Amino acid sequence: MNLHHLDIFLNVCFSGSLSATAKNMHISQSALSSELKMFEGRLGIALFERLPRGMELTSAGHVLKKYAEDLFAIADSAEMAMREIVDARSGHLSIGASNTPGLYLLPPLILELKNSYPDIDITLFIGNTAQVCQGMLERRFDLGLIEGSPPSADLHWEAFSPDQLIPVTAATNPICQQVRLDATDLQRQCLLLREEGSGCREQTLNLTERCNIRMQRVIEFNQTEAIKQALLAGSGIAWLPRRGLENELASGKLTWLAGLNLDISRTLGVVRRKNSPDNRLTDRLLSRLKGAVSTVS
Repeated sequence: MNLHHLDIFLNVCFSGSLSATAKNMHISQSALSSELKMFEGRLGIALFERLPRGMELTSAGHVLKKYAEDLFAIADSAEMAMREIVDARSGHLSIGASNTPGLYLLPPLILELKNSYPDIDITLFIGNTAQVCQGMLERRFDLGLIEGSPPSADLHWEAFSPDQLIPVTAATNPICQQVRLDATDLQRQCLLLREEGSGCREQTLNLTERCNIRMQRVIEFNQTEAIKQALLAGSGIAWLPRRGLENELASGKLTWLAGLNLDISRTLGVVRRKNSPDNRLTDRLLSRLKGAVSTVS
């Protein structure tokens, strides 16, 4: 059984004659009659009675007509669903993001996109740069947003926003009272650091090594927000994304050690699999993301 024969069968059901069906389907009546007989032969049963006044369904034909109508209704629904996905009115968008874009940039944009297109499903995974890139390679995510460059040549990277890591500590930390600071002062502090695979960790360690700052004590966390809470609870120093510190800096709970001139400039990037097909949902999200970033900057 194939859809072509079912289409012929259903057209004959609706028109009631071979001649009318042949005209509607733009094929000869003899070819149509041959196709219909072939179909009945493959099924091993007659679907129509050939009468002088036209074609009349047999009992088997009535049963098949219902199934054929259901099948074509499903096919029409499937085609409509594909059109909605192409037009980005429905579908599923899976995003992997490292902490900075995942915590401070994406949430309001995802909500805005969902409000504009309520039939789409969106999931967001927040991890470190290595986890996001691995998820992209394993096809778990349609789009990745990371801090720094991807470790794999199989991923295409595109910059979308400059970013800045700044050294911060609790306002109650005695180091804030010192007029001048040097590497020795920093080395007495406990460095609060992200886990292996984090772009923030890599960039912080690159800076301390380049500046010959030998931190004696290090504590690792797998979330930027956890580091912030640890800083607020006591002493210690950390390099954290400036865009995620607005409230704490404004309230005076955290202090930016700006006099050190040890800020880290970096770039946030979008990663996609090379040769991946176009996806209007990701394009719409990226358009909103770039618009939000340009507005902030």
